Amino acid sequence: MNYKKILFLSLFICVMSFFCGCDKRNKLTSNTMILQIDPPVAISCNIGDAKQLKAIVRDSTKEEVGEPVKWSVSPAGLVEFVSSTSKTVDFIAKQVGEGKIYLSCQGVVTFVDVKVS
Repeated sequence: MNYKKILFLSLFICVMSFFCGCDKRNKLTSNTMILQIDPPVAISCNIGDAKQLKAIVRDSTKEEVGEPVKWSVSPAGLVEFVSSTSKTVDFIAKQVGEGKIYLSCQGVVTFVDVKVS
């Protein structure tokens, strides 16, 4: 009798998980989000150069969506972010070296390589 209860409870949980998640299928998740940086190529610049990057966030239907994004750099101090909107970031190259500028949105991360001379 306990096996029937366990089987029924497991089946109930699976069915509820499926139906409760249906309303979120068109929202961004790591499985359905396309996250890009424009320009998508490595950036080479000199100290003091100003550059701009654009975030492109698309849903599973490949339509652009207005989800908030976060920009970061590694190593810290390579570039300085001077302004940012929900989709663009302006930065100035601050020190010689190589690193990456990261773009993240809802747990999905992409990056572009940066080389400062």
